[in-house]
Amino acid sequence: MQPIRGFSLEAHTGDPDSWPETSALLFEGRSTGVRIAGYQVEAQYHCRHGFLLITSFDCPYEESSHFVLLDPRFRVLATAELGALYGSLLLHAHWPLDEDSLQLHYQMRRFYRLRVRPPKPLLRRGFALRVARDERAWDEDPRAKASVQALERAVAVQRQDAIVDPVPVTDLEEGLSGLPEDRLR
Repeated sequence: MQPIRGFSLEAHTGDPDSWPETSALLFEGRSTGVRIAGYQVEAQYHCRHGFLLITSFDCPYEESSHFVLLDPRFRVLATAELGALYGSLLLHAHWPLDEDSLQLHYQMRRFYRLRVRPPKPLLRRGFALRVARDERAWDEDPRAKASVQALERAVAVQRQDAIVDPVPVTDLEEGLSGLPEDRLR
């Protein structure tokens, strides 16, 4: 698999609550005639079967990933989704492992492997995308360790930026606590 550029999704306007769940897929700015789940292309790869796209709805605190396998004529061959209701799976990094699989890094040490499974005569009629938790990625892949370290550094910087100096209660002016003055004594 080779990372590529060229795919994008149509932009939606107005109230996000009224947006459709699918967006028109564009290639080099032109319509492909296909609609897929999501509002943002997170990653795109050229693979031996065509193209593999990762999209999201760009929804804070409810992030999920949608995977779409397209043939060279932009027909959908297979789809899959990774997400949790009221949960967040924000994709941090991804990289190809071989011609049919990607490593996906979510959160600190949560890795998944996405596999493209071609059809098998008599057993499976079409392509399939399989997403499975990969418990061994952290131990076996130096790229996984580097990705975790990069995420740890980013989180540490965010925590430093978020530190707020506490204001001692004794420094509050009278009436600023929101409580009646007689309850403060």
